[in-house]
Amino acid sequence: MKKTILAIATLAFLAWGCSSDSDEETRPTGISEGTDARPAWTTPNYDLYEQTMSVDILLQDELVQYASEQDLLCAIINNEVRGVATAKQVDNQWLFPLTVASNDTGVMVQLSYYCDKLHRIFTINWTQFDASVAPTGTDGIYKPIFATGTGD
Repeated sequence: MKKTILAIATLAFLAWGCSSDSDEETRPTGISEGTDARPAWTTPNYDLYEQTMSVDILLQDELVQYASEQDLLCAIINNEVRGVATAKQVDNQWLFPLTVASNDTGVMVQLSYYCDKLHRIFTINWTQFDASVAPTGTDGIYKPIFATGTGD
């Protein structure tokens, strides 16, 4: 009888140790909730620029679970908004059809991604402006890394 009580106590202790008192979802290291308000990015007047670059941006895998139709993507050149895209869900992936405007080839484009569920804006140096880039592809410009997992 003593062994049965000890076994039950051990199982209860193990079950208690494995349970979670929190309803929070588990986030990859480095992805945390913020306090950023939804930005008021507006699409530029593309007629004011000589060139455009249209690219379909896929959201990185680590951020997909937090994505929603309220998310935004913004392209910035020389501290000016040069393109804005809203999220669209295609199959199990989130896509941002982005058109970026510029008068100069080779200038650095930054991307800012606003995640509504996390209330965060992630900003990265993305690529150089090139109007000849294909709209879709498989390299890093089509699926940029916003959260690195080590303190984004």
